[in-house]
Amino acid sequence: MSNELFKPSAPTAGGIQLNKGKLKSTSSPFQSRVNQAKTEQVDASQLPHRICLMLDGSSSMCALESDPKTGKDYGSRIQLLKDAVQNFVARCDFRNTAIAIETFPAKLSLPLTTNGIILTSAMFGHDAAGGTPMQDCVRRVLTQVPLTRGVIVSDGEATDWHDFNDSDFEGEESRKVQSPGSGLLRTYKEQGIPIDTVHIGNSTSGEELLRRIAKETDGVYLKFTDVSAFAQNFGYLTPGYRAQLTDGSVTAAQLGAKELR
Repeated sequence: MSNELFKPSAPTAGGIQLNKGKLKSTSSPFQSRVNQAKTEQVDASQLPHRICLMLDGSSSMCALESDPKTGKDYGSRIQLLKDAVQNFVARCDFRNTAIAIETFPAKLSLPLTTNGIILTSAMFGHDAAGGTPMQDCVRRVLTQVPLTRGVIVSDGEATDWHDFNDSDFEGEESRKVQSPGSGLLRTYKEQGIPIDTVHIGNSTSGEELLRRIAKETDGVYLKFTDVSAFAQNFGYLTPGYRAQLTDGSVTAAQLGAKELR
């Protein structure tokens, strides 16, 4: 009998090969997962929860954090921010939630995705350097990301939002000469897009701006002096947990936060 009969056949389109009368899969476990992911892809822009994380990547995020009582080293704020994003991603239900990431300065831009591995991997190489052009990021997100909610995390004052002050929000007369920043927030509110804001670190610089952003867009404001607590509890701003903050089920003290409003 000719040996030609026992030559392996070419793989089929489904990754199956006939070899000596036996069917054998030629797909690696990794390729199988890739193929499965392709078949399970959803249109992220159509999901009910579309969140853009607007993250501070300025040089001040290089500051080191430690436990004031024990002196335990927690690492830099930028590393704790990466841990916080992992916590956030882990608490998301990607059947109904997609996440985008934008940074200020504009060093990292990730469109809406439901892939948790892509989200956490994108943060690995993210470093901290430069100023804090927060308004530019908030404006950019509004035009580029079809979001339903924004989340800003910062440890300091924006370098491009100097015209933001109390008079922008007091009475009809002041509204006639509103700043570009207040107009931007009004657009968010008119489109029904709240912005949650988180201020981290011991400094008070930038706190008032973040409070105002949250207030004017109907968002939640959190202040963490304990940045490690922020890293562990950032996930409470995900859709499945956020209501516990707004209805009082979870308090600032329980989060390890200094302020929740």
